[in-house]
Amino acid sequence: MGDFGGGALILAWGMMAAIWAAQRSGQGQVVDAAMADGAALLMATIYGVKAAGLWSNERGQNLLDGGAPFYGVYACADGKFVAVGPIELPFYQEFLRRAGIDDPMLANPYDVATWGEQRKRLAAIFLTRTRDEWCALYAGADACVAPVLDLDEAPQHPHNVARETFVEVDGVTQPAPAPRLSRTPAAIRWAPPLPGANTEAVLRNAGYTDRDIDELRSAGAIE
Repeated sequence: MGDFGGGALILAWGMMAAIWAAQRSGQGQVVDAAMADGAALLMATIYGVKAAGLWSNERGQNLLDGGAPFYGVYACADGKFVAVGPIELPFYQEFLRRAGIDDPMLANPYDVATWGEQRKRLAAIFLTRTRDEWCALYAGADACVAPVLDLDEAPQHPHNVARETFVEVDGVTQPAPAPRLSRTPAAIRWAPPLPGANTEAVLRNAGYTDRDIDELRSAGAIE
């Protein structure tokens, strides 16, 4: 949250906003992007919900922190997991319909007092099928059910394959550049260098001579 969201994301957005402003005003400015500030900003929605009286400080008692039975992760018969998130009522009703669930206890997802029992019953239901069986059952449905994939499975998921979400460079599978720009698309031009591959070039660029580099190698300071 700090490094990637509060740090890199907020810094990049701040730089783009400052560049946009500079192009129109001819004036530059300092972009003050602190990771703590950015991480707090990512909590804006939660603070808004709390201000509306719909979020408490109690762990695991809220809509998006594992409290709601219709927003969480459930174990399946094969030990794998599915993620469930039909927050809106139409999606929740489709979620029940697809699975053939007609338990009155599960009819009202917003009855906070019964969330504990609802979660237990849903947990028992999900243990009756494998992860892939559940995903096949909910395929194409607006029920907000998806498989929890490991790092090897994710690149092979049909959606990710169709979107070319992952790419392989020199045998290394990795996420493709995002977001995608229609006129100036990004691309991975080369694989990262092996450790030490550019050591000599970096040292020469810093002013070291061949003799200096040989001495460093003899001393074991560089490979």
